[in-house]
Amino acid sequence: MANDLELVDVVKKFGAFTAVHGVNVAMPQGEFFSFLGPSGCGKTTILRMISGFIDPSAGAIRLAGRDLNGIGPNKRPTALIFQNLALFPLMSVADNIGYGLMVRGVAASERRKVVDRMLELIALKGYGDKRIDELSGGQKQRVAIARALAVEPKVLLLDEPLSALDLKLRQHMRHELRALQRRTGVTFIYITHDQGEALAMSDRVAVMSQGRIEQIGTSTEIYNNPQTAFVAAFVGENNALAGKVTAADYGYGAIETAFGKLRAANPRGMKPGEASVLFVRPERVRLAEAKAETGSDNVIESPVLDGVFEGPVANILLENLGSERPITVTLANDGATPRVSRGERRRVRFSPDDAILLPPAGAAHGAGGHA
Repeated sequence: MANDLELVDVVKKFGAFTAVHGVNVAMPQGEFFSFLGPSGCGKTTILRMISGFIDPSAGAIRLAGRDLNGIGPNKRPTALIFQNLALFPLMSVADNIGYGLMVRGVAASERRKVVDRMLELIALKGYGDKRIDELSGGQKQRVAIARALAVEPKVLLLDEPLSALDLKLRQHMRHELRALQRRTGVTFIYITHDQGEALAMSDRVAVMSQGRIEQIGTSTEIYNNPQTAFVAAFVGENNALAGKVTAADYGYGAIETAFGKLRAANPRGMKPGEASVLFVRPERVRLAEAKAETGSDNVIESPVLDGVFEGPVANILLENLGSERPITVTLANDGATPRVSRGERRRVRFSPDDAILLPPAGAAHGAGGHA
């Protein structure tokens, strides 16, 4: 069991409001695990329960088989990095890193050894005497991580620590955090609403909505094979076409939409007559220049609403009949991206293998919330 962390039927209520509903998940030692979801979905509440700042209303949180209920945050083998980092501005970098050790009564000579090792680990050797206000945003992030790791936690908890950084620094720190986690072998539990962060860094991701886990899986599984309409819509961009299932066979289903009949993979076993939503990623949709090109592909035709150039990609937005959200076609900027004009009708195509049928959000069709 090593230092595996388990949440077993964990519930958290605040009065009549249930913030977390029966969460079950096991995180092996050394895993980088992220809870991903919008504000108010319960992910930070889970982090605070793991760290010991609040207790579950029901269920158990176990580390290496030991129930943590009733053990205060200062007695748990966990460390928490807050969103605002909570560094001491008047202390030196070395004193910040060694603070937890000092509180635990570790001798100054031993603290110095640990601090030097941590400074080397976070590539800030020679920065020990600097003040916190002399550091850049990324350097402060690394000091906060070093302070947490100095006390040798079994689990490091990170509550949106990159949210205050600019885009380029966030992307750089993603790589640094992942590399640091691999070097230390410590279990990282990361809380974020940023899909890019979760997908780029994590071994596995739990997508949450309204206090429940919608799906747990690797980044590839979450993105390519969403199990619920919420996951499909929340993680990355997705085109959604609503309709009713008209046929289902051999793992595929046909759905009648405002654009006519379309086919898609049917992993949830949607049956004829059921309301469904077809999801297809914008990068899996292609412009169809001639009917002969389409073969067995789904084909739809609609007026162009706009073209949006983003540097490496260009997005073509088409009217989505019966929906306020347009159909997006994402094309690589490879020098052959066609020019489009607003109002012109364009035909687009996509393979049934690149599309998926799912029950509408909130439909009781059973979703994956265990791992």
